[in-house]
Amino acid sequence: MSELAHLGVYRFEPGAVFEGGLLAAIERTQLGRDTKLLDALFVMRDDAGGMDAIDLRAGGADATFASLLDFRLDPGRRRALTERTLAEHPGGVPRPVIEAIAATLEAGAAIFAILYTGTAATALEDAVARCGGRPIVGEPVDARMLAQTGPRLRAAVGSAAPGA
Repeated sequence: MSELAHLGVYRFEPGAVFEGGLLAAIERTQLGRDTKLLDALFVMRDDAGGMDAIDLRAGGADATFASLLDFRLDPGRRRALTERTLAEHPGGVPRPVIEAIAATLEAGAAIFAILYTGTAATALEDAVARCGGRPIVGEPVDARMLAQTGPRLRAAVGSAAPGA
C-alpha cells in the first residue's frame, strides 16, 4: 500500500500580492528531500474576468521553476501556458474542473492546489499566508495527481466561494 498524499487547497481574495514568494516556496518544495511535490494547479481570474491557469503536469518537460516563472512574469507565456493547461494532456486536471474552479472566483481572486507526500510543506503554507491566502482544504488523499482529486477539489473550492 502506498503512502497517502496530502491535498492542500488555498484561496486568495482579490488584492493578494504574488511577488515571487509562493513561487520560491514551490521550488524549495521541489528540491527538498523531506517533501515530494506530486502536482500543483494555480487558477486566477484576472481583473477583466479572464482566466489564467497553470497545471504542473501540463507544463511539459519543463514543468519546473522556469515555466512557473514565465507564467508569473510574461503575459504572453502566461496565455500560452494557460492554453496548454486547458488542452487535453495525460494526467492533467481536466478542463471542466479548471473551468468550474474559475467560475467560483471573482476578478482578482485565485486558487492554488498542491498535492505532495512526506512532511508538511511548511514553507509553502508560510508563503501562502504572506501572499494573503488562506487554507480551505488540508487532508490526506489516495492520489498521485490532482486530476484524481477532481470531485474533492471542486467541492472544496465551491464551498469556499463567496456566498457559498
